[in-house]
Amino acid sequence: MKFWRWALILLVVILVVAAGFAVLKRGSSSEGSWEDKLARALEPKEDCVPAPEKRYGNLRYEGPLIDAHYHIPNFDSPPPWEKNNGRPYMGDNITIGDIACTIQQEGTKKVFAFFPVFPEGHTQEFLDLAKGAMEQHPDIFMPFIMPPERDNDPDGFPTVDANALTEMLRQYPGLFQGYGEIGLYARGDHGGPKGAPALPPDSQRLREIYSVVREHNLAAYVHLGEGQQASFERVLSQNPDINFVWHGDQLIPYENGQQNLMHIDEILSRHPNVFYGVDELYGDKWMIRPEVTKEEFLAHLENYENLLAQDLATWKGIIERHPDQMMWDTDRSPQVLWSHDPDVGQALTGYGRAFIARLSPAVQEKFAYKNAERLLQTR
Repeated sequence: MKFWRWALILLVVILVVAAGFAVLKRGSSSEGSWEDKLARALEPKEDCVPAPEKRYGNLRYEGPLIDAHYHIPNFDSPPPWEKNNGRPYMGDNITIGDIACTIQQEGTKKVFAFFPVFPEGHTQEFLDLAKGAMEQHPDIFMPFIMPPERDNDPDGFPTVDANALTEMLRQYPGLFQGYGEIGLYARGDHGGPKGAPALPPDSQRLREIYSVVREHNLAAYVHLGEGQQASFERVLSQNPDINFVWHGDQLIPYENGQQNLMHIDEILSRHPNVFYGVDELYGDKWMIRPEVTKEEFLAHLENYENLLAQDLATWKGIIERHPDQMMWDTDRSPQVLWSHDPDVGQALTGYGRAFIARLSPAVQEKFAYKNAERLLQTR
């Protein structure tokens, strides 16, 4: 009898533990299937309430803006302990409607939207997210496909191979206008965990990718790694019919506390088919990162007179020397939920308008939106 009593107790314990795991599992998948998560991510937003406009000084560019660098968050399932830790999860704490509302109310005309698509399961849901976003907001998103292949693993890659990319693009022909952003630097270079090694722009994998990019008439957006200038320039020369964009500070050495833009200048001067996206503003202090709070970011911008002076000293000259190849962007993050908030959108565009207004009038509209528009129109 004692044996059966203990057996019954053990059975109850097992059932309780199993129920606990089921709750955790439901929480980690946000109480539903991937289909449910996709549906929530595409739910229309009923109440798009504008945030107050943010001005940084009286001098302000008032024309159209195109943000040439906007990361659409991943809608993978967060563990329960991460759900509210400040990272955006599509269909959990952010939706396509939220993003569209922020973009509309801040006054940005369009964004280069980087939609992540992963080959390791649920590829279709990621593609359906991009398709649904474009059906709902075709005048806001200029969609790029961003397909890493286990890039957080040491044996992974920053991008899928050409065959996998071809299969993804076949699902919805003509949906995407660009390929990227593809981070070609070694994972871990930004202080994160070690992962995929650097991938040279002229590697075999990427040379095969460029053929797919050409076939589908896409632009290509990359984030270069250390020492990749020569490799990148070979690619630009070999593919004059493809429009490339790059950004990142790996080719910007610091000398005496200042950024030296010599390498950017060289690449732009030699290759008319390449563009550079400028998001290294805010006084040369990148603030959209997980360890920074929204309050710290907004407080940082209150010192805008000094920040603008630093940014203009660094960037004004090169923008005006290459008026047809430089673009404004914000690099809103797939890791920082607050970077998609409406008041942050107002701050980013408000600061951007203050910066643009201080450029030569002849280049303001080109930098603000016309170069981005032309890049995709002429690809």
